[in-house]
Amino acid sequence: MKLRPMTAADVATVLALNATAEGLVEPLGADRLDWLRLIAAHAVVVDLDGAPAGFVLTFTPGSAYDGLAFEAFTQTYADRFLYIERIVIAAEHRRQGIASTVYRAIERSARPFDRTVAAAPTDTPAYAFHTARGYEEVGKQRLPDGTTTALLSKDLAA
Repeated sequence: MKLRPMTAADVATVLALNATAEGLVEPLGADRLDWLRLIAAHAVVVDLDGAPAGFVLTFTPGSAYDGLAFEAFTQTYADRFLYIERIVIAAEHRRQGIASTVYRAIERSARPFDRTVAAAPTDTPAYAFHTARGYEEVGKQRLPDGTTTALLSKDLAA
């Protein structure tokens, strides 16, 4: 497995991967993905034996990213966090440690920010994954669609 920068050639594959995780991540179109890729701290494809097996997008404070959870983390932590906006691993590659490996890499790169943060719906595998990795719930956020998501943070300063 290797992590490599996401390119324009990856857009169709990334959109297809994202569609497999709808309900856990927001829907994504080509124009939005192009914009996110340009402003992201990390826009990375998980390459497994030469084929994309997943992707991740992260954002730093001060970026033009416009998500509600990102805004809440900015109000709470100012410029001391790296936001994991989404990670998607292809269904056939889940539960093989790939997401954990990606998270270890993200957390290493986030040390200068003191913490990584993410949002996940409660009572989902995503929430359980984060809490098992040491993320703590620091708040809840009501979304425009009426659902509630948990705001999660992992302190990396120690």
